[in-house]
Amino acid sequence: MSEALLAVQSALRCPHCAASIKIDPGVAKCDAGHSFDIARQGYVNFLTNQTFIKNADSAAMVGARQKMHARPFFQHLAQQIAQVCESLCRVISVPVIVEPGGGTGFYAHAATQVASSSVAISFDISIHAAKVCARQSNRIAAVVSDVWHPWPIGENSADIVLSVFSPRNFAETERVLKSGGTLIVVAPKDHHLVELRSQFNALSIQHDKSETISALLGNFTNTEQFVHQSTELLDGQAMYETLLSGPNGHHLKPKDMEAILQSKPLDVTHSVSISIWKLNIDARASE
Repeated sequence: MSEALLAVQSALRCPHCAASIKIDPGVAKCDAGHSFDIARQGYVNFLTNQTFIKNADSAAMVGARQKMHARPFFQHLAQQIAQVCESLCRVISVPVIVEPGGGTGFYAHAATQVASSSVAISFDISIHAAKVCARQSNRIAAVVSDVWHPWPIGENSADIVLSVFSPRNFAETERVLKSGGTLIVVAPKDHHLVELRSQFNALSIQHDKSETISALLGNFTNTEQFVHQSTELLDGQAMYETLLSGPNGHHLKPKDMEAILQSKPLDVTHSVSISIWKLNIDARASE
């Protein structure tokens, strides 16, 4: 039996009918009779439309992201996020953290390591990512699910939602958060990876991202915002891993990736905004 899935059982909901989920050995079942096999690695696949898997990160992309996460910038970023979570979790007996589009569960793992009484649900459409996530901790439930479909999580279930470099479904975020719960959004600034984007024709970044996020969070109050930034000297292999690990991994052609691998070392800028949002209590009470 998956200890991690069992730890968050009360928060899970059936993706077909939204009924409560019960975790048994090897299977997750809802009250209406829908069942989902738990993989031997410990994750459960809640995708209701398997065509969405075609948009998922490959094993190579997931492997590149693991190597990228080992670098100082991302280690420090994870520590900052974890510290924010720890301060929020001090007065909650068993905090529930939800990480949509969480990939390998890297940031959820950092948070649960510091907020030692917390449990987490990290979900992503990539089965390859879920396999890695399931190995992170027995307090992080690895789920395969689509951010843009209804989340397999009950209303008012989460104390914290982590949105780190992931697609942002704010309607579902608001639905699953408890009254007064917290959303942490990490998004790239305009000059994040600017050297790679200019030299290798990588995907651009939306210039009004912060303003767009703010406009969509009408029922939230921004309590804090800061920037995490540094410059790293990256060799061809590290640049390759950086681009392969994200959306560029779906778009760059093999010949472009080969050119990146052979490139000379380059100073690369990392710059992201971290914003913290509280769901207004009045917004939940008025529903």
